[in-house]
Amino acid sequence: MESPTPHTSTDSISNSIISPTTRTGLVLLLVALYALYRALLPKTLPGIPYNESAAQSILGDLPSMLRTIKSGSVMEWFVAEARKHNAPLCQVLQPFGGKPFLLLSDSREAQDLLLRQAKAWDRSDWSIAILGGLLPYHHINLKTDAAWKSHRRLLQDLMTPGFLHGVAAPNIYGSAMRLVELWRVRARAADGRPFEAVTDVYYAALDAVFEFSFADSFPHRALVPQLHLARGMEDGEVRRLREEADRRGRRQSHGTTSSTAVQDAVVEFPVAPLHESVRGTMRASEIIGDIGQAPEPTLAWWWKSLLPEERRHRRARNAFLEEEVRKAVERHREAQGQARGSQEAEKDRNDNWFKGAVDLMIDRETKFAEKEGRDPVYWSPVMRDEVLGFVIAGHDTSSTTLLWGLKFLTDHPGVRSTLRDALRTSHAAAARDRRAPSAEEIARTNKVAYLDAVVEEILRCGCTVPLLERQATTDTTLLGHFIPRGTTILVPIWGPSMSEPACDVDEALRSPTSQAAGAKGRGGPKTWDEEGMDQFRPERWLATDGETGDTVFDSAAGPMLTFGLGMRGCFGRRLAYLELKIMITLIVWHFELLPCAEQLSGYAAYDELTRKPRQCFVRLKETEMWYE
Repeated sequence: MESPTPHTSTDSISNSIISPTTRTGLVLLLVALYALYRALLPKTLPGIPYNESAAQSILGDLPSMLRTIKSGSVMEWFVAEARKHNAPLCQVLQPFGGKPFLLLSDSREAQDLLLRQAKAWDRSDWSIAILGGLLPYHHINLKTDAAWKSHRRLLQDLMTPGFLHGVAAPNIYGSAMRLVELWRVRARAADGRPFEAVTDVYYAALDAVFEFSFADSFPHRALVPQLHLARGMEDGEVRRLREEADRRGRRQSHGTTSSTAVQDAVVEFPVAPLHESVRGTMRASEIIGDIGQAPEPTLAWWWKSLLPEERRHRRARNAFLEEEVRKAVERHREAQGQARGSQEAEKDRNDNWFKGAVDLMIDRETKFAEKEGRDPVYWSPVMRDEVLGFVIAGHDTSSTTLLWGLKFLTDHPGVRSTLRDALRTSHAAAARDRRAPSAEEIARTNKVAYLDAVVEEILRCGCTVPLLERQATTDTTLLGHFIPRGTTILVPIWGPSMSEPACDVDEALRSPTSQAAGAKGRGGPKTWDEEGMDQFRPERWLATDGETGDTVFDSAAGPMLTFGLGMRGCFGRRLAYLELKIMITLIVWHFELLPCAEQLSGYAAYDELTRKPRQCFVRLKETEMWYE
């Protein structure tokens, strides 16, 4: 008789090892993990299109967006999303259970939102977080409240004709002429070869802002050292730079010695070092791009604040800003002292004493303090951030736009030729006297319609600031969809309705104010001819005056959101136009922008504070000698 075999089944082993309590705990853990996973999935709004795959990932649309950013600008991703969903409104799903952002790709509804629904849509928390680590007290980083209005009042004198024509224009002109001189030296050294324009343009714009912000009290510059270095190059060094460029050109063209291959070889000029305060200012623009690509801007700022290099940049910026404010206070007190006791002297002081933007800000703070019965506070976080913001925005947006303009003008010789003819006609005295037009002639001349059209088209096609943002301050409705309070909306300035045909929208779904504006035939932007919407064509901004028959510039020819709209529109718009007109006039007056090789002429972009071209090279030939 066989003896019974001991019972050793898997069930009995597991029962002896895993107790009922443990099994219950594991089940509860799995349920909790699943609940956490569900809680971390992106939130969505009903009825508005979104990516189904992103809705099933706790990272939402972030991975797809980051893949695009690695090779281009976030604008390309937004435009592709609007095109893919074929809808004027779609959702961008946020990671870790965040509320969705909305993407509004309809210029008419965007204009209505920015102009007529401003109380329902304010600066977004997302934008405030991105800029908060750099400019927490700047007016752009505040909600539209009493503090915002107070900060804006501090700057109210900076867009007056007196400042723009009397202070900004001469300083922009001086910096632009130094850029022209630097490029004359480099063009002769390059001898038909291309060289990079990015650094020179940024430095020229930065010097201009330093000068019209601080006058001549700030001793450091960015472009001036480059000009000194270029002028001091010996003939032997110039030959060496050409030979090195030619060797690179032959390697890139697999050994060919054709003249085309040689001309396509980039000359790499040496760069003079910059003072730490200048480097710190340049870094302020760059760091915004780093933060903007981070999933959590506040955490990214905390990490950056720990880095020794970033702390050095911040100390350098704060030190020079405080010193320049102190100098402006001294100038203000000296001017007040000289003016006491004489009405004529007081009037002269009011009209002529200021030399830079900071002088006017100090004067405005003095007047506010007198009116409010308090002592003026000249150096404060508010003054620091408003001055720094003015400097950063003043150089970064204009220089980036000018880089896009150089690319467009290089690739469109017909536009460039027409523009030069228009400038010579408008500045006939300068052409006759064989000189460049003066700052006053450029700033005060009756409108040069074709120049205005070129500048506007560069702004439209360059997409320097690729999108606008707002956040709902209350529950509202947009294109028939319920939008809860706190929802962030993004408005691309390119894509459907801007650079390609608009998505269909039922008129009944538009807001009452949008419908009313459309019914009255005013308020809503005109639409572009669908053929060539995405092409660089300045002529789209020109019209014929019905009374005189003259060709005139029509600023309302079609949808344009580059500077935003309404109360929160770009404060420095007039300054930006002035700077671009002066820079473009002088560059086109002095140089032919010859075509560069295809590999040097791409339109790929990347994001910092602005949407910048990844490359911008120029191959220059001096125009006829209009001046001695």
